[in-house]
Amino acid sequence: MPGAPGAAPAGAPARARHRRPSPAPPPPVDKYPPISCNSSEPPASRPHPPQTVRPAARSTPVPGDEVDQRLRFHVLGPVRGERDGRPLALGPPQQRAALAVLLLRRGRPVTAHDLVDALWGAAPPAHATATLRSYVSRLRAVLEPDADRRASVLTDTADGYALRTPAAALDATVFEEHLAAAASARSAGDVAGAYERLGAGLALWGGTPLAALPGPYAERERERLTELGVTAREDLFECALALGRTADAVAGLRSLAALHPLRERAHAVLMLALRSAGRPAEALAVFAAVRQRLAEETGAVPGPELTRAHEQVLAGGPGGPPVPPATAVGPSPAGPDLLPAQTLRFTGREALAARVGEALTAGGGTPVVVLTGAAGAGKTALAVHAARAVRAAFPGGLFFLGLRGTDAEPLGTGAALALLLRALGVTDGALPEGDGRRAARCRALLADRRALLVLDDARDAEQVLPLLPGAPGCAVLVTGREGVGGLPGAREVEVPALEEAEALRLLTAVAGDAGAGAGEKAARAVVAACGRLPLAVRVAATQPGARTSWTLDDLAGRLRAERDHLTELHAGGAPAEAAFRVAYDALAAAPARALRLLALPDVSALDEESTAALLGGPDTAPGPAALLGELAGAGLLQPLGRGRYGRHDLLRDFGRRQSERTDSPPVRDAALLRLLDHQLATAVTALRRVRPDSAVPRHLHHRLTTTGRPLPDTDAARAWLHGAHPDVVATLRQVLRLDTPDCVRPAVDLLVVWARLTDGTALRGELDGPAGRALDRARQHGEEASAARALWLLGAPRLGPDTYERAERDLRAALRLAEAAGDEPAATLAGRELGIVLEALGRAGDALPLLVAAEERLRAEGAVTDALEARADTAVALAALGRHDQALTAAGEATEGARRAGHGPALAHVLHQAGRVFLRAGRSATAVERLREALSLEPAPRREALLLARLAHCRLEQLRHRDALTAADRALAIEGGLGDDHCRGVALAARGRALLGLGEPRVALGCLREARDVLDRRGAVEAGEVTRLLAEEFPADRGA
Repeated sequence: MPGAPGAAPAGAPARARHRRPSPAPPPPVDKYPPISCNSSEPPASRPHPPQTVRPAARSTPVPGDEVDQRLRFHVLGPVRGERDGRPLALGPPQQRAALAVLLLRRGRPVTAHDLVDALWGAAPPAHATATLRSYVSRLRAVLEPDADRRASVLTDTADGYALRTPAAALDATVFEEHLAAAASARSAGDVAGAYERLGAGLALWGGTPLAALPGPYAERERERLTELGVTAREDLFECALALGRTADAVAGLRSLAALHPLRERAHAVLMLALRSAGRPAEALAVFAAVRQRLAEETGAVPGPELTRAHEQVLAGGPGGPPVPPATAVGPSPAGPDLLPAQTLRFTGREALAARVGEALTAGGGTPVVVLTGAAGAGKTALAVHAARAVRAAFPGGLFFLGLRGTDAEPLGTGAALALLLRALGVTDGALPEGDGRRAARCRALLADRRALLVLDDARDAEQVLPLLPGAPGCAVLVTGREGVGGLPGAREVEVPALEEAEALRLLTAVAGDAGAGAGEKAARAVVAACGRLPLAVRVAATQPGARTSWTLDDLAGRLRAERDHLTELHAGGAPAEAAFRVAYDALAAAPARALRLLALPDVSALDEESTAALLGGPDTAPGPAALLGELAGAGLLQPLGRGRYGRHDLLRDFGRRQSERTDSPPVRDAALLRLLDHQLATAVTALRRVRPDSAVPRHLHHRLTTTGRPLPDTDAARAWLHGAHPDVVATLRQVLRLDTPDCVRPAVDLLVVWARLTDGTALRGELDGPAGRALDRARQHGEEASAARALWLLGAPRLGPDTYERAERDLRAALRLAEAAGDEPAATLAGRELGIVLEALGRAGDALPLLVAAEERLRAEGAVTDALEARADTAVALAALGRHDQALTAAGEATEGARRAGHGPALAHVLHQAGRVFLRAGRSATAVERLREALSLEPAPRREALLLARLAHCRLEQLRHRDALTAADRALAIEGGLGDDHCRGVALAARGRALLGLGEPRVALGCLREARDVLDRRGAVEAGEVTRLLAEEFPADRGA
């Protein structure tokens, strides 16, 4: 193999494309100058160091203490040892490497086999074990020169050796103890203490860790310790800024950033230091330089921490106070208050609220408090009131999640986690795939903040457990009608009916002037008839104000009569039901009808537009706004603010019962279908805003009868999509349960439009359940065209575990159904998706005609951006067939067209496909340009991860293995939180190839094996390429 890396000649084996000569051991040069009392570093490059803080000596002796307390070892630089301050002769590099392995195992036994592996890796010398024994013998002679006694420091074990020394004898152990103490100090807000500990730890450094030591173990530990050291320096500079030592920090940060030009945190802290020093122009210059370097060397854009620092510099102006980045010491910024608005006055229960607050703020762990009680007892109101009362204890925010535990279909785990992640700031495009990843992301986001979660209307512990934070500091408040048993460490609080005095105060507070002057006897009769349940008392108390001719005596009489009647009928929930009946019977016909129909949908809230749809149009008299106001005034709806109204589940159930008694099934079905029509009309408007030339809205099977909500621009469309998703899915599920064929076409149309709006996000996977139900209903009613569209939805490859073979089967069935039904738009959708799947399976010849046909149909429809995307897909298939000239022409046409169209997501897709085409054609430089241009568009995280994985393969073709490794690692870091199996396989394959080129075959083997397994399970064509590479590079691995 040549001595320097270069392009492999044509026909050279694959090994030459991936490997370069193994690097020589690093020279003993201080590549990472420590930020400590070290004369080799200019004083201006570090803050004033604190005095070294030594850990307390270990009080419990260990065997050999009389010898080893005099020994000291240093690995944070060249490996050396000393006894009583005098240096020890530790021998040649390989012998010192053996000592380093034993030292860094911290007294744990190391087998002879593991030591040989650590020193020589996969290619040990013929007499490695004998050589190792020789090293151990020589080291014993140095460490324990008294030959008359049995070895007590470097001891034999069953099949190896152990080095028994106190923790304080090794500088790396002392350093890590300082880091742990500094982290504890920072968590407690002790910035000065953290600064002192960090400085003491860094004072132990003397250069590059394990300098000049050979072997794979030394290389891995060198990287680990170096990373710890650099992170500690960053932490120290952040503490220096927080303590006002700005001038001391700037020079050292410049040195650190220069040593690590791609390390974003170092540059972010430097920017903040310059800003604090009144030098914002220099801070902005740092940002511009690192952004350019990231783009040129990795094709990436600045990450969140660097972006935050840039925003702070722009916002702060010269001379502003330092604003530490997210990892800095100090209280976290105030989080959001996402609890429901308290539009109704909370009255009474001061002692109970105080008990709940005390339980939530109890120190230690993650307090979980469960409020249980009868329906209508006021659990939610108490939870919201108690949560707001302890707001100051939870600066990370107050979060509210309705779990719909009393609904026919409670909120599922995935949907609940998605709602919580959105509340925590995760965009739809960054939403992870699968419940496990979503739960992990929630726990990660909550780990560094003190937040309070209110989980309302839980069905059982199984629904709650995945939502619990994993780290201490947060608290959880759960409400449920039944005891939610099985929650670890939960404290259950029973919410009984109000005390009579509290109920009377509530009655007076709600009734206001209408109850003034009423006798105590009448008031007591009212609250007694309501069972002293807050919901029933509130509804009853509104009646005298809404019915001017009523007195409290009248109300008490009506409630008694209604309750007696219900008791005779053995109706459940009689107290609340009696209050509801009295209020309902007093309504005029129009608001009574409104109450019944508004109770039907499973949506979380109602507004004027959805009310108009349910009631039959905005022109109904009185209008939707007036009806909502009247029902809220009667206590039958709860105002939520911003024109939205909620329904207590008891009132919703009451309204549904009244509808079943009064309205025929067709009337009820028609109301829900009108709501579905309204959601479909709004979704069509949103799609036209997001992708104006889409052909989908022109080919609905259902004829719209409403105009939907007006959405003036793209931002309004995306905001509505973000908030409406749970309600749309709930409405689809509910409508598809109706016993009418009229539900099929509008439901399938809404599914298709919603799939286009959520394309490329994990939200699309939440449509699988409704799509499967729609397919069954379409087949039941002979709706072949609708069945074809539902099958297209189900056929699209999922982001998580899935196979292309399964997708091919479903998409072929969808294409056959669409062609048989004469549904050309559905055939276009299914045909293009099938072509993409076939190309991914390595059957480009079968894919090409489908992709060409889809492009032609879309172009004829005027769907320009969709046609350009299909053109780029065609180019990939042509390249796979070796028709490179045609492929390059098609990719160029698609790219120029997408640039002219100016549609970001379409351009990102086209540029990604063009990058693949140019790479396959041997033009890696142009491929890099296309992929970097796509990354500059700030695509959604899933697209970003795949672009980085493709970029890594381009860098491999350019023999830039380190750059390839960086891009692959960034791709895997993004994908790891999202769950995209194909992207993971592509990135792992690139990482394995890069590691081969960097002389790390053992690590490369693990990456390539995993890549092969992931891609093979998927059925991706790349699995064959990785398998061939493994067979060539690792012949002994054929059976693995």
